[in-house]
Amino acid sequence: MATQKKVRLGLVGTGSRCHSLCDAYHHHKQLEIVACCDTAKGKAEAFAGIFEKITGQKGLRAYSSYEEMLQNEALDALMICCDPDVQVDIACDAMNRGIHVMTEVPAAFSIAQCENLVDTVEKTGCKYQLAEQTRYWKFIQEWRAMAERGEFGHIIYAEGEYLHYEPAWDNFLDRKTGYTTVSADPSFYADPAYRSSWRNWCFRNPIFYLPHTLSPLLSITGGRITKVCCMGTRPLSYATELMSARDIQNAVMYNDQDTVFSVRTGYTSPYGFKAQTGAHWYQIKGTERTVEWARSTIDTPKMFTPVKGTHDGEWKAMDWTCADPDMPDEFKEAAHGGTDFYPIHYFVDAILNDKTPPMDVYKAVETAAPAILAAISCEKGGVMLEVPDFRHRK
Repeated sequence: MATQKKVRLGLVGTGSRCHSLCDAYHHHKQLEIVACCDTAKGKAEAFAGIFEKITGQKGLRAYSSYEEMLQNEALDALMICCDPDVQVDIACDAMNRGIHVMTEVPAAFSIAQCENLVDTVEKTGCKYQLAEQTRYWKFIQEWRAMAERGEFGHIIYAEGEYLHYEPAWDNFLDRKTGYTTVSADPSFYADPAYRSSWRNWCFRNPIFYLPHTLSPLLSITGGRITKVCCMGTRPLSYATELMSARDIQNAVMYNDQDTVFSVRTGYTSPYGFKAQTGAHWYQIKGTERTVEWARSTIDTPKMFTPVKGTHDGEWKAMDWTCADPDMPDEFKEAAHGGTDFYPIHYFVDAILNDKTPPMDVYKAVETAAPAILAAISCEKGGVMLEVPDFRHRK
């Protein structure tokens, strides 16, 4: 019997996100995780040891740099879990070497990075996918099916939020070791041994994380965002001492399907979690039907069906869930209700069967670019900005 082909995967960055993904990815029957790298001293080696204990797989090779790993390994693909402000350069370099790439949210932090990603995919033909998982929640899939059947009528409004407060984030990086420190202690700002991490400067404009909300909404409405403006609180948190962060930002957007969007993000002030989805919340308003997720842990998902031509209608509590009860067993090992497995499932399928992954480079930048321009809009007092069309460039 012929051996089933496997995708040989390398990991770039071995922080907490990588830890949460790899046990699930290990269960993919057509995937072999063969190497990892991290610039922080000893971090990749430590991860390799933890990986062996968790999975039972021996021989995960550890490297101190991306270049060293590529010089010594024959890889089919990379999963990039390092700081997102540098992941585009690594992704494009890898694709120029013929290596397929998956990156984390957000896909990019500038319009130039968006263009670089698109150009590189078009030039090399490599598979690129954004590992955005919320679009695979069961209730989002159901809302998407409802839209495809025309049950919403015309979708006039889409709203969502990602308000994820934590008392302490990994805001500080040890200059000597390269390790991040999770702390709310403001004295780190004045300590010359530390510098602000990417998360610290990113939270100045938390709207950069808009893709986690925009991705599932666009998967339901279709189309792309064409205009965006944004407002936010001051760039100094009221809740987290000395942190140069806006506690909340709200982007108002418009797409080419004549739908208005409102998306808000924030990470530095208590907001209250929702049932099942935690920090995430969504709503779709159509001319024929409205749906929304639970607004709190004591609320339930619900749907409103109007009676045409009257003020009447019915709100109905729904039993929608995040996790799909019928998902394969290997999916259930993944976080976020099993949805973390979907991106790697589709990524491997795209590589082995020459398919376009669901969250391809165009959809990735169509979530990143509105976020980038929203941050610029907020810094300029809320001006309206046009979002470029990356599919039809001159």
